[in-house]
Amino acid sequence: MRFLGATRLPSSSIARVDGMVRRMFRGALLALSLVAAPAFAERIVLIPLDSRPAAGQFAQMIGRIIGAEIVMPPYETLGRYTLPGEPDKILDWLRDQDFEKTDAVVVSTDMIAYGGLIASRTPDVSLETARRRIRRFELIRKRAKNTQFYAYSAVMRLYPTSTLSSRGWRLLVGRYAEYKARYALSRKRADLQRLTDLASKAPAVEIRRYEAARARNHALQQDLVRGTASGIYDYLVLGQDDAKPHGPHIAETVRLKRQVESLSIGGKVYFCEGIDQLSNVLVSRAVLKASKWTPRVRLVYSDPAGKKKVADYESKNVEASLRDQLLASGAWPMTTGGNYDYTVFLNTPQPNTIPFQAFLAQLRDEVDQGFPVCVADINLAKDGTADPVLFETLQQNGRMIKLLSYAGWNTAGNSMGTAIPTANVYLLARRRQTPDLERETAYREFLLHRFVNDFVFHKVTRPAAYKMIDAMTEASREETYGEAFLEVNDFVKRDMTEHLEQTFRDQFLGKRFFAGTKQFVFTNLESVKIFLPWPRAYEVRLEFRMQTQEVAPEKPGG
Repeated sequence: MRFLGATRLPSSSIARVDGMVRRMFRGALLALSLVAAPAFAERIVLIPLDSRPAAGQFAQMIGRIIGAEIVMPPYETLGRYTLPGEPDKILDWLRDQDFEKTDAVVVSTDMIAYGGLIASRTPDVSLETARRRIRRFELIRKRAKNTQFYAYSAVMRLYPTSTLSSRGWRLLVGRYAEYKARYALSRKRADLQRLTDLASKAPAVEIRRYEAARARNHALQQDLVRGTASGIYDYLVLGQDDAKPHGPHIAETVRLKRQVESLSIGGKVYFCEGIDQLSNVLVSRAVLKASKWTPRVRLVYSDPAGKKKVADYESKNVEASLRDQLLASGAWPMTTGGNYDYTVFLNTPQPNTIPFQAFLAQLRDEVDQGFPVCVADINLAKDGTADPVLFETLQQNGRMIKLLSYAGWNTAGNSMGTAIPTANVYLLARRRQTPDLERETAYREFLLHRFVNDFVFHKVTRPAAYKMIDAMTEASREETYGEAFLEVNDFVKRDMTEHLEQTFRDQFLGKRFFAGTKQFVFTNLESVKIFLPWPRAYEVRLEFRMQTQEVAPEKPGG
């Protein structure tokens, strides 16, 4: 059953919907929980990009919404920052999985080929070794004929990883690569002069290592495309890691797209901006495909002119990037009026004041009426932090608990590729009659997680942690170890615990919600665990569970 509730509303005006449509929408949501396919749960094996929460924990939390078990290799095999993961141990672990009880495998080929995203940016693993590991993976895959295999790989980012050892040259090497690609197209004297200048300043050995890593990765991705054509991978996503409109990644992507076209596998290979979010995207695709359901998504922009902007760290405009995330996740973007299952309210980069205020008014109106709203904030500051004005709007009037999903972190692709899969999976969970209380609690746990992680950590705690690090002689923002790390980690734990508990009290504690025909309230947080997963303060791992209590029905005449 599909929500057929409201006629598409113009994004330039404040949404006003009559009472009949409101009742129709509410009735449709109730029907989703009462008339649906039989309940069942997936087991999905996930080999993530690395050990960061965004690469694996987010997908596990999204999976919990629908009762899916998202199984990952042992945490210690996934590496830690510049320490690579252990591909051979991970392949041993994968080999021993029970594929008769596994519905899908989502795999980062960068982890099994090189040891993770950071390792993929250096040439330390040879192409021969990477291919040997991929061949071993393919042999395991051939044993699991009834299991869907979804793979993703990063088109290498423009700049090398920010570490202590690369501090002096990483920007020079990245700019060299950018201008080398620029000059190859423009043949302008100014671009040549800039390229020559950068070549004289960047260490030649680091340029060679950078270009060797790019060439190896590109060759392996061509192998992956051929593997998809031969049926090894049911679906392959090539995600563009942090980039710009110019650089070697553009030519690489063109060649890969031509290869896909020549093999006639356009429906099985997709290209997206971003990489960290692709576990979320492919878990969404896996569960939607299993249920043969494609959610139809209405789009509202905070500034229609923003659709044509290119967000920071991306190479496509916002409209194309959003479409990519939707399609890869298994959803369908509505480009004209018609019936839809939910709305993505997308806050575009630097929206103009008048359309932004209309956007906020429409957002408030639809959330307050209980319409299905997913918010993706890509009006991100240079440090990847979310829009405080939008966040304040969502804090008001108990709106946080009413959203389908929210995300606003790091890059546009990361944000869209977190918010959209969450909305897809939650609505599918309603259709499939997953256990009501578990579903309603799990999705709101991820909502609270996103608000505290995406906004509070990056806006408040991370800057304070950086201030501490800057005052330490044995620490740096790139890497911090030993006693200095323990001190920063302890601060983050204390500060984030306070913010988590405060946000829970303000937005969730005592708030009523329905799970099926029964009403519940949130009463407490438990199993709170907070720490820095890598030797830096850029990301945090935040774990907790929300406790609930059933509201006793009122007595007649009470």
